[in-house]
Amino acid sequence: MSAVRTATEYRINGITPEGATTAPSKGRQSAASQLVRQSAADQLARMRPRPSTILVSMLALKYARPGTSATSLRRLFHWIALSILVLNWRIVPFYWHVMTLFFPVIKSKFIRWKLGASTKSFVYNSGILGKSPFEARIISKHCATWNTCDFMLHMSNSAYAIALDEARAIWQTHVLGTSMRADHERTRPMIASTHFTYFAEIPILADFLVDIRPVAWDHKWLYLLATFTTEPRKGSQTRTLNCLSITRMVNKIGRRTVRPERLMALNGMGQEASEWDTLSRVRAQEDPKLYNKRSVLSPAQEWLLSSEPFEPFLKYEPIRKKNLEIIRAALDGDLANGAERLKDL
Repeated sequence: MSAVRTATEYRINGITPEGATTAPSKGRQSAASQLVRQSAADQLARMRPRPSTILVSMLALKYARPGTSATSLRRLFHWIALSILVLNWRIVPFYWHVMTLFFPVIKSKFIRWKLGASTKSFVYNSGILGKSPFEARIISKHCATWNTCDFMLHMSNSAYAIALDEARAIWQTHVLGTSMRADHERTRPMIASTHFTYFAEIPILADFLVDIRPVAWDHKWLYLLATFTTEPRKGSQTRTLNCLSITRMVNKIGRRTVRPERLMALNGMGQEASEWDTLSRVRAQEDPKLYNKRSVLSPAQEWLLSSEPFEPFLKYEPIRKKNLEIIRAALDGDLANGAERLKDL
């Protein structure tokens, strides 16, 4: 995996983008020596077991001890199998389903329950009301555990998709979750494609952040940009960019397509609180007894399925068009005008 640095990182590290080095000052030399001394401690800290691994180990030791009558060879095989289970418990059956499908939904339902089962309170509490859709970001923390890494001792390319699944599910339920409810519009997200561009490896057992947010849309597709970053490199003051991912997705009501800007607007983005309160009144017209059948559309569903652009979102057109051009170039494999320009989004 090749490592690509930005011009900002080069300048911070005392290296010009062309590769010419500059003479480090005494302050930089002392800072560099301090970083060298800290590197060993950082490596040891990175090898620490996760709290979840410690919990699984304690449960395994309590409930999976071999009997006193077991032979030495049988006990050896038992502890080997137990060690493999503890180190790789994140790939046991149904772990992905729990973390991607159930946990974000249960968490959102718990938050909604704490707020009195109110959709309005949930949207106000989400922190996205009134924000630009380009600022509706969710940052989740992950770890490059043993089972996600390859023989080169860094996270395998295929493991990025697993982390993205978890981050994307959190974003969908937190940002667009109210429209997915069975007593509201019953929208369903569908992923059409996912594109990854790698810049630097993630070392084994390193923590990394996934920052996911919308960057562009058209009449059908919503494009999400996910940024994978780790702690700054030695001598750098900015987080290391490891990977950029583009998700092209569509939201449906049955077989009908929902315009992305209308869906984001109904969930509180791009409008002030008073404007959203007026828009959300379309939900107050819903009669659960009348619109509980999937064949009958509620007023809110009809509004979402309208083919007309949402006028208040026209103020985002310049940014949307510019980002959409970059996204499409990246998806077409244009390295200069696409993948490299993704860093500017």
